[in-house]
Amino acid sequence: MKQPFTRALALLLCTGLICGAASMPVSAAEGESRRPAAFDRILYSVEDILLKGLLWVIDALIPARIPRGYKTGTDFYPGMERFLDQPANGAGWKLGYARASLIPEGLFDPETRRYIGPNDVYVGGAPKGEDPQRPLIDRKNPTLLLDDMCVRATALGDGSGRGSVVFASLDAYALTSRDARVIRAMLEDFARQNQLVSINIGVLHQHSCIDTLGFNGPLLGGLFVNPWANLLGLKRPYYGKNPAFMDNLYKTVADTIKNAVRAMEPGRLYYGAATAKDWIHDKREPKVMDSEMHRLRFVPNNKNSRETWLLNLGSHCVGLDADTQKISGDFPYYIEERVNRQYRANFQMVLSGQLAINKSNHHLPSGERTQMETITKYGYMVADHIAQIKNEINLKPLLNIRHSEYRIPVDNLLHLFLFRSGMVDSTGVKRGWIGPGMDLITETGYMELGDSLAVALAPGEIDPILYLGGASPAAEAFTGKDFLFTPMKDMVRGGRKFLMFGVMNDHSGYILPPNDIQNFALFGNEELNCASAKSAQCLLEAFKGLTDSVK
Repeated sequence: MKQPFTRALALLLCTGLICGAASMPVSAAEGESRRPAAFDRILYSVEDILLKGLLWVIDALIPARIPRGYKTGTDFYPGMERFLDQPANGAGWKLGYARASLIPEGLFDPETRRYIGPNDVYVGGAPKGEDPQRPLIDRKNPTLLLDDMCVRATALGDGSGRGSVVFASLDAYALTSRDARVIRAMLEDFARQNQLVSINIGVLHQHSCIDTLGFNGPLLGGLFVNPWANLLGLKRPYYGKNPAFMDNLYKTVADTIKNAVRAMEPGRLYYGAATAKDWIHDKREPKVMDSEMHRLRFVPNNKNSRETWLLNLGSHCVGLDADTQKISGDFPYYIEERVNRQYRANFQMVLSGQLAINKSNHHLPSGERTQMETITKYGYMVADHIAQIKNEINLKPLLNIRHSEYRIPVDNLLHLFLFRSGMVDSTGVKRGWIGPGMDLITETGYMELGDSLAVALAPGEIDPILYLGGASPAAEAFTGKDFLFTPMKDMVRGGRKFLMFGVMNDHSGYILPPNDIQNFALFGNEELNCASAKSAQCLLEAFKGLTDSVK
């Protein structure tokens, strides 16, 4: 924790806004934070009120182009109207897989792999980069392409005639709900022709990827120039995402989804799990993690076709640290490489709840290793670990899925600055007639596979506490209060085994138990990326509404 008077000085100098916003992307790599002493809590509370007041005024003075209304269901897929309890007559699994690179030609030299692209392409990790002397506001381009940024997509159907579902996983820092809906809009005709009832766009949240969120655009330009562009209705000049790169990303993801659907073929679907507790580490108290790596394995009826493995694991992909300028798919790239070569299978990973959870070197041999050697070895060992899964169950051909839109009131004023200035572009609406209030439009989902597996879909980086339970009691929580709630795993019907697909269809920030959120003045690491103290409650209510609707 930082000293109260140092923070007060930062407040008086108005640097809290710039330093806080600039440091947002490093949260995944920082340490834990806990409840302060009683005297410090009083000081922090006073600072909290003053700082929020200052930033509220600044946000209110920033001209923004946030609409007052939203047409419900715009580029949103609600899923299936009817849930089945047993497979339909003649039902059978069909799955298709496709992948593609997200790196367009012209960004990196094909021989040296050094960066040769334009100056407005930034890295999704911390803006300071690899030079510790560089100012936080000095954003830099990538330097080197180590392996690749890819999109992997799986299309799945149960043959019941109620439609199919698609899951795409991107090597990317983050995407907003607007990005997901741009891709869906591009697929509108194709989805109708192929009866796609659910299109889901997730990311693996690598910091070692090109910025696809906008956090790392030129901060001072966003602060002092973008508001004038908003006021005059001009194109915003400062934006963390390169438009040409994003256009290529949208098209590539849409085309990859189409290819996955076209590749659908009949087969059998299995679920199994391996222990994960020795492979990941939680930096934030209370330490609550999913103790398993979950694998869905599709075995085609055609003996000449490859199997497809889908891994569900909650772990930050920060093997190259959060401030690298080198571009890499991090350890998932090397899990895939091993699965492809050693086990002759396709591979896709979907993040679970990850919050302050990252990989552990527990299983790695001792001795000095480079970062690349570490993530390569870790990836290979995870691949070998999940390849040994023996406790598989054969899932009945039964797929149920439904989605729900909901709103999050943005009360993190640093996030509000990024939204209002236009540096981060998400689906949002104006809240209230006075002040800078804004609601994010986001979504959650509920899926059942067979009669024994349930999957929740959540936006942002969710604390596993919210779906597994284990929130801090009042005596240990930062706010000194209890958080009494029903974990999401207990909301699903029929006592099914529970999986979480996180960072799905929107990066709405960290989703934290509300009784353990630090004062705004402290700039807690996870709190910086938490768009709202109400994010958890909004998600839990929306998910409960979904599960209640199908019981």
